[in-house]
Parts: sequence; structure tokens; C-alpha cells
Amino acid sequence: MIILLTLDGDVIPWESNCMLNALFFSRAHAGCKIVWVDSGGYQAMRHGVIPPVYSVIGVYKRVEADAYIAPDVPPLPSDPPEVAEKKMEASYVRYVEASRHVEVVPVVHFYRDVRLTLRYLRRYLDHSPPRLAVGAAVPYLFSRAPGRRRLYAFLRELRREYRGHIHVLGAGAPSVIARLAALGVDSTDSATWRLKAAYGKVILPGGGERHVTNRAKKFGGKTATEEELEALYSFLKETGFPALDGFYERIRTSFKYRALVNAWVIQYSLSRDQPHAANTSSSGAGSGGDSSGD
Repeated sequence: MIILLTLDGDVIPWESNCMLNALFFSRAHAGCKIVWVDSGGYQAMRHGVIPPVYSVIGVYKRVEADAYIAPDVPPLPSDPPEVAEKKMEASYVRYVEASRHVEVVPVVHFYRDVRLTLRYLRRYLDHSPPRLAVGAAVPYLFSRAPGRRRLYAFLRELRREYRGHIHVLGAGAPSVIARLAALGVDSTDSATWRLKAAYGKVILPGGGERHVTNRAKKFGGKTATEEELEALYSFLKETGFPALDGFYERIRTSFKYRALVNAWVIQYSLSRDQPHAANTSSSGAGSGGDSSGD
């Protein structure tokens, strides 16, 4: 399942799975068939402020959702082991506290010392949660091969041991969704759809991205050819995208339009070309990496 992270003011004009963010709360989710709410732990860490549990729960109680992510404190790959453990312990304590008020999805954080991750995993599994989120995974997904391999090995082991729903926070980039699904991950979220649009990029069906604006490029990448834009247009038309008028002009000039195109491509290209990956979800402003999730 792919969950699109939506911030305040984001409107997706078709039925989709949505991840709301407790720090940027929006009530505009009428078109969402599945609604999850993230605590905003990743964004809070970036700003050096961790919201109190009661403030997160206050937001959760104002919105009817299918799942609420526990208010976590994600460790960074650069954290020394003693700092990472303090954050994991804080996340566990906050999960227990939040659980007294709302059923929340616990977050086990991946860390370079996998033994630490496994120790906290056991504590969460003692609660027999129906869903489990994996946080702090995105930096490892896009790091050198050893970090990715350790993360994939952990997810493979987690799937063997745990029969509930596994969600990987913030890992909804098209380049990794299929791999996560093959490992048995049930869903993920990512802000990719809106982040790439903000950088002047569109996501191509099946993966890859291209610049389509005339502004200076950020983070490298190729400029879309006319043939690639025509292929994108054809894909959108074939799959029923509801806003094709003025495509070639709007894709170059409108952030909102590029974001909607990207959201559509993420939802429909993977389900069409990679059926197994259709079981995995994606968001873009939830909690880390694509900076959407943890």
C-alpha cells in the first residue's frame, strides 16, 4: 500500500491513501480512503524540539483515522550508541504513555548497531501490536551498500518473526518500493510526490525522475526529453489521469500540477508494472528521507 503524505493545504482530487502530519495538521482529507496520522517525529528532530505526548494525542483525538503513529524520537545514523539508545528508550516510554489514550502504532528504529534495534523490537513485540512501523530507515536505504544490506536483512528477519502489518516510515521513493514489497513490507509513506515537484522534477512511470523547469537544478539529474514527456502524457491518459488539459505547459510552470502528476504516477505505475509492489504504500511529508517520514 502506498500512502501519500499530505501537509496542510494539500488536496488530492481523487481517492487515495493519505498520511497526515500532526505538526502540519490538515482536516482536508475527505478524498482519502485510508487515513494514517504521523506524529511528526522526524520534522521535530530536525528543528530540535520534541512535542509533548499530550499535544500529539490532542491532535490524534481530533481526527478519525485508520492508524496513528506513536510519538517517537528517531535516532540519527551519526548518533553514538548511547545517544541512539536514549532516543529509543524515549520512544518506547512515549509509546506506552500514548497507548493509555489512543491505540498507536509502535515505531522500532533501525540503527547501525542492529543489536540495539533488536532489543527494542522485542519490547514492542511483547505488546502484540497489530501494526508495527520501522523508523529511521531512510538514511540507510540511500547510503552505501553495507547500510542497505543490514536494513534489508533486518526487514527480512522481522517479516519471518512478525505476522502483523509492517510499515516503513518515509521510504516511499519509487526506486525502493518494489524491493520493500519483495521483503514482505506491507506499506510505506513518502513525500516524494511533492518534494520532487518542488525541485522542478517529475517522476516517470516505473521509476526515475526528470527536470522539467528552467530553474537551476538542485541535486543533479537529467532534463526530460520531449519523448519522455510524451511517454508520461500517454501513461497518464491510459490510466485515466483527470487533468490532462494544458499538460505540457502546466508541467513546466505549476508546482501543484507537477505534484499531482507525481502522486498519480507513484500510485498507478507501480501497480500496473509491478503487481507485487502494489501492496506497498507511499507519502511525502510524513516522517523522514524523502524526508517524509522517520
